Amino acid sequence: MASWIQRHGSSHQSQLAATAVISGAAVAGAIFSYQAFKRKEAVQRLKASVPDIDGQHHAEKLTEYGVAAAAQLSKEDERSAALARRAQEGDYDDELILEQLARNRVFLSDEGLAKLRSSYIIVVGCGGVGSHAVASLARSGVSKIRLIDFDQVTLSSLNRHALATLADVGTPKVHCIRKRLEQITPWVKFDCRNQLFGGSVADELLAPWSWDDNDKGRKPDYVLDCIDNITSKVELLHYCHSHQIPVISAMGAGCKSDPTRVTVGDISLSTDDPLSRSTRRRLKLLGVNTGIPVVFSTEKPGPGKATLLPLADAEFSKGQVGELSVLPDFRARILPVLGTMPAVFGYTVANHVICDIAAYPMDYSVGGKGRDKLYDGVLAALQGTLERLARAEYGPSLVGLRLPISKDDVGYLVDEIWRGKSAVSGLPSRVSLVPWQRPERGFGPDPEWMKEGQTFVPLQLKDLVCMTKDEATRHEKEVLLGGKKVEELYDAKTIELVEKRQKEMEVHEQYRLEYSSDTSDDSRFSPHPPSQRIKRYTRPLIDYVRNDWQFSNKYTHPPDEPSDPARCMQLVLSIITAPRFRRYVVVYLMLVITCTVGWVYFLSPRLEEHAELLRALDPEVKEEVGGWFGTNALPSFDNIVQLERLDEGLIPTGEKRLIVVGDVQGCRTELDRLLEELLFNPTNDHLIFTGNMVSRGPESTDVVDLAQKYSASCVRGNDEDRVLVLRHDMVEAGTLNDNSTDEYLDGQSTEQAKRDRDLARALTDEQADWLDACPVILDLGQVPNLGRVAVVHGGLVPGVELEKQDPYSVMNMLSIDLETHLPSSERDGIRWTKLFNKHQSTTYTTYSGLKNADIDEAKSRTTTVIYGHDSEKSLDITTYTKGIDTGCVRGGELTALVISENGEENLIQVRCNNYLE
Repeated sequence: MASWIQRHGSSHQSQLAATAVISGAAVAGAIFSYQAFKRKEAVQRLKASVPDIDGQHHAEKLTEYGVAAAAQLSKEDERSAALARRAQEGDYDDELILEQLARNRVFLSDEGLAKLRSSYIIVVGCGGVGSHAVASLARSGVSKIRLIDFDQVTLSSLNRHALATLADVGTPKVHCIRKRLEQITPWVKFDCRNQLFGGSVADELLAPWSWDDNDKGRKPDYVLDCIDNITSKVELLHYCHSHQIPVISAMGAGCKSDPTRVTVGDISLSTDDPLSRSTRRRLKLLGVNTGIPVVFSTEKPGPGKATLLPLADAEFSKGQVGELSVLPDFRARILPVLGTMPAVFGYTVANHVICDIAAYPMDYSVGGKGRDKLYDGVLAALQGTLERLARAEYGPSLVGLRLPISKDDVGYLVDEIWRGKSAVSGLPSRVSLVPWQRPERGFGPDPEWMKEGQTFVPLQLKDLVCMTKDEATRHEKEVLLGGKKVEELYDAKTIELVEKRQKEMEVHEQYRLEYSSDTSDDSRFSPHPPSQRIKRYTRPLIDYVRNDWQFSNKYTHPPDEPSDPARCMQLVLSIITAPRFRRYVVVYLMLVITCTVGWVYFLSPRLEEHAELLRALDPEVKEEVGGWFGTNALPSFDNIVQLERLDEGLIPTGEKRLIVVGDVQGCRTELDRLLEELLFNPTNDHLIFTGNMVSRGPESTDVVDLAQKYSASCVRGNDEDRVLVLRHDMVEAGTLNDNSTDEYLDGQSTEQAKRDRDLARALTDEQADWLDACPVILDLGQVPNLGRVAVVHGGLVPGVELEKQDPYSVMNMLSIDLETHLPSSERDGIRWTKLFNKHQSTTYTTYSGLKNADIDEAKSRTTTVIYGHDSEKSLDITTYTKGIDTGCVRGGELTALVISENGEENLIQVRCNNYLE
């Protein structure tokens, strides 16, 4: 990458291309800036054509909410607002609060009231139900309430709103409630959010308490769902259920008149309310079947009772009926509401929350229907039916049939679509699901899935009908197996009912999406993304208004043209002050800063390192220093094997493997576990150790025994070299078996020297001779796709033949000084692996113009080094160097590089204990 940039950066064509790109960007910026200026000028012209209004104009009298201003606040209202501000800041006697809550205090007990006062409640929807619930909560002692509602108070809502007055019409409901309740309970803190609730803002609106007080960051103790829009309701309940936030939901109070039928129960128990049914169905499609308490009415519709009002034909003739709703996806038709019923629902919701938070005993239960056994039985019966039908076509050998139907699907079909009753007889007992008609392709498994190894029968929910078991047996025999048409077996009423329910299912199927915990997905409850579902928020009344004054001659003349110099100055200033120009300046500035930082801290150091590597590998430098990397001064060592060639019969072929193990450091237990993980087979596998088999671990001699047992190969590491040299000296001095001088030496030697002395004595002569026979370099020869492979402990210097490598450097090398070309056991220079990889890639892998045979021959000249020693770098696998010392003795891993047939490489690791603590 660096060489490519360096090469193309100096290319004349690249410089021309870069100049063209920069020039084009500058021209584009100028064009966009000019367009911004023209738009700004057009806006100024339009503003100049609008007549001024005086301070008495009604537009100057709008409130902060953009509506007509009510009467000025009375002195009493101002005093109440000031008192509320002081009370919320703590300047309000707690004795007064307790006296106001005295009846609640004796009812709930001091402990229960304390829990209620410290709670944080969120109320979503502040209309007829929500306003009564909030009023009750505030009067009962809740001190932190977040109000969420996008709507404003209307005249028609005054029949059911708990706190709004005629003066509040046109103001947001959340602020209306806050203003009125601050006059009753001034100490209560209201966090008002005049927003529409939706999945995209759920994280923000249901967030912990955000006021800067002692309760900042407190999560909501309860969420009250008082929404009358299905989409927002489902999004809220699904979010709370997914995030384990306590929630209670108020179902529809519209068209209800019997307060004795209002009850609290699990959502799975709500049946006779259209809003509840639609909500329950959509939640089931999202995987929520139970666990949400709801307030609902069991009152049934009947003759003479209120129903949803139809739209007049005149409205349909106008078109765009959806514009009559408050917002897209909201109800456009009017739902009759008796003003007392929302209050009953609201107080029931508040009562449940108060008792639950205060831990007051509640005699009623909100448990869901225990119908899991029924669903399991229906699903098992459906599985058996489909298996019989499939075997009738495919044969008795068919096994393992799978259906795309779950227990949740069964519950949805039985309870929500078929109302728990047979479609044929209407009986609710011993129900089951059965395919309604025989498909054209039959009931055999899908051949495409069979190719994938799956025995799968395509089946849709709308294909299934609910019947009693006896009816299902007859239907299976005569329709599904006998070949009869459903028209021959059932009357028109039954067929019409089935078709009606199937169409109903298709309508609800648009909301069927995969269950997800991400509640910010706006498109969850629609098959289309929001941009397609809500194309435009139109305002029909405003869109059709025509302001006649705009066409008056008095206001249609353009503003005076400025002089040329002034116009040029105005043009320059407009370009500079244009938001888009500032955005482009910021973008270009960020690009320049990013490029500068990237060059200074990333690209330039790598190019410099690349250049240094190339200079170090320059053949002319080799002649100047008299040989690369000190090879002109190769020291001689006695009693050491410099190079050894691995038996060619051990090169991987077939099932044979070479297993190269990193620094074991005397960790025999971990080595045994590694061999178990490798499924080590002494017949086909050959072990190779990268040195430092012994030293700091607790079982050094046991590691040597294992290596001897399996006739393993090894290379000499710096730890073995140090211990073996010490042992030779001790033999010559006669102190190998005589520790009388240790007391004197212990005062002058390090812990490592003591450990080496103990290890030298622990080694048997046979073990020491075996370690002495380990070469410094083990040449594996040619391995397919790897070239020539060498195993060493420390490293190799590039460009030096194996037999001329310095043994000390091979055992201890970490870096190479690019100036002196000398290897070092310190980390001051550049890592030897970088130089080695660069040398291999520049010397042997330039294949342009070569034939296949020549390419293979060039690859065979490359050398791959497998080494250990560098535990700080840990696992370091590159093209030509494989570092596998992963610090086992320090609590890291013990790593093995497995080389299989054709040079295939695999890494296996096991965790190690820390023996140095």
